Amino acid sequence: MIAVALWMAAQIPPGLERLAEEAEVFAQAATKVVGEETLRQKALKPPPRFRPRIGQSALEEPKPEYREREIQSEFGYASVGGQWHEARQVESVDGRTVAQRGKARTKLAMGIRSDDDLVKRRLLEDLERHGLEGSATDFTLTLLLFRASHLQKYRWKRLGEERLGVDATTVFEFDQIAGDEAFTIFDKREALRSALKGRIWLRKKDGVPIKIEFAALTPADEKAEDRTPLLDMARVEYMPSPSGTLLPVAALHRRSRGRLLIAENNFSYGNFKRFSTDSEIKFTPVDEEPAPAAAPAKP
Repeated sequence: MIAVALWMAAQIPPGLERLAEEAEVFAQAATKVVGEETLRQKALKPPPRFRPRIGQSALEEPKPEYREREIQSEFGYASVGGQWHEARQVESVDGRTVAQRGKARTKLAMGIRSDDDLVKRRLLEDLERHGLEGSATDFTLTLLLFRASHLQKYRWKRLGEERLGVDATTVFEFDQIAGDEAFTIFDKREALRSALKGRIWLRKKDGVPIKIEFAALTPADEKAEDRTPLLDMARVEYMPSPSGTLLPVAALHRRSRGRLLIAENNFSYGNFKRFSTDSEIKFTPVDEEPAPAAAPAKP
């Protein structure tokens, strides 16, 4: 065990010890909490059926049209086939109620703890079933990409210091050089993945990660008329609760092709509860029980 601990410590670049610790604690706590998510999406409308244009309009490039949606969901995390994913039970779509809040939260918690992967997969696809174009998921799981065993899969560079609101932070740049870890973008039900490159902000006073930004390029289909690569850019913000549990507070995702915005997803999170299923499902404020303490960094 000592040899393993020493090996793990050797894999962590200097200055990133607390990042690895928080990622491990998050992995232990993720499937034990549920919260509320609001998604506001701006997505490019599909091109209309062919309509002949005459006059000046025929000479002008048609302007892109966008559709805006708002979806509120109960939100949590599930492990399916050994892979972590965000799970949802949608409560309302554009102000229209589709499930009662209490029932949605209970159904989500039951699904997360279920041994049936089919039940869990339905929770993973809930956004897609409500017709979101270019729906994007798993952003708040970005922290798990930086567990101790994964840090060597990235090239790291310390960029300096920067203030985020009231917090002084240390900024690191990362560039993925190994592994297949990525977030999930659904395009016509196909999951698109690619290597990540970005920056991470660590609170200077304690090394806690509070913001992660990254980008990924996905080559266009060789058969497509426009072969400009797709660019996905994302930002995730975390905040420790009073008990120390690191939880997401916001996420932003933008997808574009060249100068054309295809989709923008704004997520916000809150009202997290810890739940148990010993005899019946019970929810308690996430700060009523102390979160497991991060192990001290090895020298």
